[in-house]
Amino acid sequence: MIFFQHAFAEQLNIKSSSITLNKQTQVTVFNKNVIATDEKNNILKTDFAEYDKNLQLLLSKGKTEITTSEGFLIFGEDIIFNNSKKIISSKKPATIKDLENNNIYLDNFEYSTKNNFFKASGKIKVIDTRKNTYNFSQIYIDEKKREIVGTDVKSFINQESFKINKNNKPRIFANTVNVNKKESNFTKSVFTLCDYRKEDKCPPWSLQARSMKHDSENKTIYYDNAILKVYDIPIFYFPKLSHPDPTVDRRSGFLPPAFSDTKNLGPGFEIPYYWAINTDKDITLTSKIFSSEHPLFLGEYRQAFRNSNLILDSGFTEGYKKTSSIKKSGEKSHFFAQYVKNFTGKNDSDNIFELNLQDVSNDKYLKLYKIDSELANYENDTIENSLSFIREDDNAFFALSAISYETLKENYNDKYEFILPEIDYSRNLFSNDKLGYADLQSNLKIHNYDTNKYSKFVVNDIDWKFKNFNFSSGLNGRILGKIKNVNYETKNISDYKDEPTSELFGALGYLTEINLYKNNQNSVH
Repeated sequence: MIFFQHAFAEQLNIKSSSITLNKQTQVTVFNKNVIATDEKNNILKTDFAEYDKNLQLLLSKGKTEITTSEGFLIFGEDIIFNNSKKIISSKKPATIKDLENNNIYLDNFEYSTKNNFFKASGKIKVIDTRKNTYNFSQIYIDEKKREIVGTDVKSFINQESFKINKNNKPRIFANTVNVNKKESNFTKSVFTLCDYRKEDKCPPWSLQARSMKHDSENKTIYYDNAILKVYDIPIFYFPKLSHPDPTVDRRSGFLPPAFSDTKNLGPGFEIPYYWAINTDKDITLTSKIFSSEHPLFLGEYRQAFRNSNLILDSGFTEGYKKTSSIKKSGEKSHFFAQYVKNFTGKNDSDNIFELNLQDVSNDKYLKLYKIDSELANYENDTIENSLSFIREDDNAFFALSAISYETLKENYNDKYEFILPEIDYSRNLFSNDKLGYADLQSNLKIHNYDTNKYSKFVVNDIDWKFKNFNFSSGLNGRILGKIKNVNYETKNISDYKDEPTSELFGALGYLTEINLYKNNQNSVH
């Protein structure tokens, strides 16, 4: 391929596969593999372009790619390179990719090669590397400062780490925004995490501020003159406010608020505060405020020890302000706790100890206030108090548990059920070439429920497998044996005998199989 090169006095160097000069119009036509470079090393690439020497204009026709002196990429068509005014522009849609890999979609643009500065108006969309979307009506991009300034901002934060749950639609609307690598500054902004409402109605809650700054390095959002609104009604005013953004795993500060509206409690909202006490412990304190009822105060404490973890979860409210035959007076509360310890015992055994405590003062309390935490879930109809211990090594497995259940459902004659205790034990009895191998499994379970129903079971199983027999005929075989001993006592259970019972069962069998296959020269079937 032969390239022709033409250098103009205006320090614009153009080369292409073909060059044609119209002497009357002083227009030079460049065809195929056109590359134009100015004195600042802005590079234009296209397949067809015309240069007007009198106007000092290079006009590309069709798809065009530009690499600016700062490394920004422009993809568009029909682009004008005005070398006398040091301006590159187009009235056609174009895409800019900056050094942070943000994609900027424009209806048109104008770029100053002298100041390394873009400006555009119309429908503008920016999609960053985290898939967050920014819509503007005007935009200004400073290549030197790596800064984007936009007006009439609608910002949609789509990264999953920014969401408290999957239904969140975090977004920021503002008059202007200034975005750089370290931070984003919004003026007259509105921030919310709430899902969209029909007919573009206001969100259940929002934070409106004169100015808002999202510090990407410190992962903190700062507000000046902020107002917390619930359904567009001002509730709280904060001269200064800051909180970690939702991508932060651990740091003290307010968490995003939530709004609720129920038949019994009416409108309400909650403001959680997360306190990172130390590297091994933290607590979340939440106040649920209701328009016409007493508030609910919640606390969730977590602590990690060397080989164990502790969680304490509690809540308290004075109950209903206005009582009736349905809304009964009285304080309501809950306390849940969980402690789990992992440790190594004798013979390098793996051991797990777990304790769970759960208590509520009222059966309807969890559902009424929609308590939902790591330990408490209002959708559960049963609370549990339990203790368990598991030990396992190379030869044996042992598990002990004691559990009491309490149902929170209505119209139950007996709310409680007990398994005190349940023991599982298993071990290998022998394993050798002469006798094969045998395993023992034992289970003890004492069960008390429906007030007067009681059962006590002890079940022992021995499973024996003899060695394999392989015969020249292709038949393979193995002798199998099983002994089951069932012992039980029951009361008021119709499916079992009332007196103490012991039963013994045995089975001996021979399992045989034949492998059918055919050898060919190149394959096996």
